[in-house]
Amino acid sequence: MKNWLMGVSCLGLVACSSGQGNVTFTTYGEDFIEKEILVSAFEDGWTVKYTKFLVKLSEVKVANGEGVTAAEQTAAKVYDVHRPGPVDVAKFSDLAAEEWDEVSYAIAPATNATAGNADAEDVTRMNTEGWSVYVEGTATKGAATKSFHWGFATNTLYEHCESEDIGKGVTVPKGSTETVQLTIHGDHLFFDDLQSPDAKMRFDAIAAADSTGIVGPDGEITLDELGLVNLTSLPSGQYGTGGAGSVRTLRDFVTALVRTVGHYRGEGECSPRVR
Repeated sequence: MKNWLMGVSCLGLVACSSGQGNVTFTTYGEDFIEKEILVSAFEDGWTVKYTKFLVKLSEVKVANGEGVTAAEQTAAKVYDVHRPGPVDVAKFSDLAAEEWDEVSYAIAPATNATAGNADAEDVTRMNTEGWSVYVEGTATKGAATKSFHWGFATNTLYEHCESEDIGKGVTVPKGSTETVQLTIHGDHLFFDDLQSPDAKMRFDAIAAADSTGIVGPDGEITLDELGLVNLTSLPSGQYGTGGAGSVRTLRDFVTALVRTVGHYRGEGECSPRVR
């Protein structure tokens, strides 16, 4: 508490005893998005390669638990984290060099987003469709190949971000720059449980949804087809919802998983709040 009070007393003063520093936020999709999700990661023998993974990032905020905001960037930008990264998201200069234990950001469907590293046409489509996340790619198992092109309008605020190794929020270094990665986890879209830490990655049920549409199997799995798969029809012990009553179909389930893709400094966690 004593250190925090010292920090507040210095806010806004040029000659602050704690000094000043900078924070740069980046985003990164890791190998699972940039390269592929290997067969060894799945329980049922699939591999997945993304060809595009768009996220609309906004509301990057550095603050403390007492409600003091050090810096904030509200503008939304679209990033394709399938492209090699990390890529810069926000740069904050001359912040009080102290611990800021409340870092948050949003993946939300703003309609006025601009390009981060995404192509102009992708930005336009994301804004027009009202999507916050768009993914496309292919899944392969033996001779079988399935494609998917899914857009989601989820609105999620990732709060109270922390890293197990580094701790909560960010410590601004005096006279230097700290880099903070907003990590996107593409493997989460294929987990078979919404809450269990022992969730497995599966694709069989998603692949089988290609047979449920009016057109029949055509090699592409649509969200509408996933919406026709009731979770009660899937094998017992898979696709646990943790009691979420609104999650009834495989489309509901995958949409709920989309809210879990936002992480912090690699494997660090944030608390996702649905808006």
